[in-house]
Amino acid sequence: IVAEEAAPAAAVQGEATKGGGGRKKAKDAPAAPPLPPGVAPAGTPPQEKGRCTYFVAGKGRYCRFHASPGGERCGAHPAELEDDQLRVPCPLDGGHTVYKNRLAQHLKICSKKRQDEILVRQPFFKKGVNGGSGAQAEPDQEGRQLEAEVDGSLAGLDLQDTFLVRLAAAFPRAVAEVLGPSVDPEELLARSVVATAGTLAHAEKHEAQNLALTAMISERGLLEGDPVVVEYGCGRAGLATAVLAEKPGIRCVLVDRDAPRNKMEHRQEHRGERVLRLRLDIADFDLAALLQASLDPAALPRAADFKGEALEVSSTTDAKGNSGPAERLEELWKAAAALQAAAPWPPSRLLACAKHLCGGATDIALRSLQGRPGGVEASVCIATCCHHRCDSVSYLNVPFLQRLGLCEAEGEFARLASLAGWAVGGRGDVRAKRRIGMMAKRILDLGRVAWLREAMGLKDAALAEYIGKEVTPENIAIVASGARS
Repeated sequence: IVAEEAAPAAAVQGEATKGGGGRKKAKDAPAAPPLPPGVAPAGTPPQEKGRCTYFVAGKGRYCRFHASPGGERCGAHPAELEDDQLRVPCPLDGGHTVYKNRLAQHLKICSKKRQDEILVRQPFFKKGVNGGSGAQAEPDQEGRQLEAEVDGSLAGLDLQDTFLVRLAAAFPRAVAEVLGPSVDPEELLARSVVATAGTLAHAEKHEAQNLALTAMISERGLLEGDPVVVEYGCGRAGLATAVLAEKPGIRCVLVDRDAPRNKMEHRQEHRGERVLRLRLDIADFDLAALLQASLDPAALPRAADFKGEALEVSSTTDAKGNSGPAERLEELWKAAAALQAAAPWPPSRLLACAKHLCGGATDIALRSLQGRPGGVEASVCIATCCHHRCDSVSYLNVPFLQRLGLCEAEGEFARLASLAGWAVGGRGDVRAKRRIGMMAKRILDLGRVAWLREAMGLKDAALAEYIGKEVTPENIAIVASGARS
């Protein structure tokens, strides 16, 4: 592996020195002055007649809008801007602009401000309640010994090559520590490492994964006892929908910071189900508040309680019967109370599930389980993915990595996460790099399993293959069930 990684660097170095012959390097030519905004570089073909002549440098082309009557520019790109025509980025959301002389009024009614107001007024919101501390424990003697041995055997090589070998040495130790000596590390890798990409269409692939996860949830008895199902990072709620098809009537809480279209719980066949959707970041989802005593219907906030500077603009029902954000917030609180009204509450069991919960979101979701009341048993079924987006602040078990001789020096966690991206990337047969990437993925997941056992008392926590790698190489889920010991 080291040789393969070092070869490209050597080749690049050879190209850089080839034909040098001791000649002095020519001085760099002075940089050309930047062009004024909207001016096309020399040699650019002229714009189509009747179209705006403003050149969008970031896109390498002219604006595609029609020019204003009698002018060469469109309304968004006037040639000479008066004070009442100058547009500036919105301070609350740089994705849109506003006329400068109307900025003060815009800040009162900006949709971004309204969205932020809606966010903090939702039920079970608590800013940063599931955030990580990022604290890193002191490495133990075993980790130090492994690093010393690796450094001695790789004298003269750079840190990157050393880290790859440390990773390869740490992987079988991690498997043995968490899954036991009976599990073959190579067999675990073979379950997910692929030579080429699969051929299933996008929609077919996701449906197959949702059904496979639901089958595993059912086979392991995680739906017994009428648990409340919480789907983290739910998107359109494909997994919750499959669970509802398996066990109709089960209570579901959907958590996602985005609001995708075509939500599956809005389909006709699911409109009678007990489903609560919260547009929250997982880091701000207060699971403990959800599982406390049920909300009092007589004390729920009303639409008038939410009206304010940011919500007053569209807080009334229009001619088509569409309600404003204040009314929708009132309905959301009512839906939360209705979900809790079904006995028993608090529930005796909880199932935390997700399909391909991205990067550090898995760690944040697992951390949220710490807030559940003592009488609520927790089950877990989370298919992980995108480990390259993990970070040391969110990650649950940095001490586990350090015991393996990894992530002791600054920047090594980022290096480990970056290597995880090799598992499913690249073109052609890059099996060696994919093996290293999959090692990084599995080590991160094994640390999560160890945390569930140690911090949460879920002694049966494990990794499980829920679908074949021909469907997706991200085919491993973290599963656990049982009461906190």
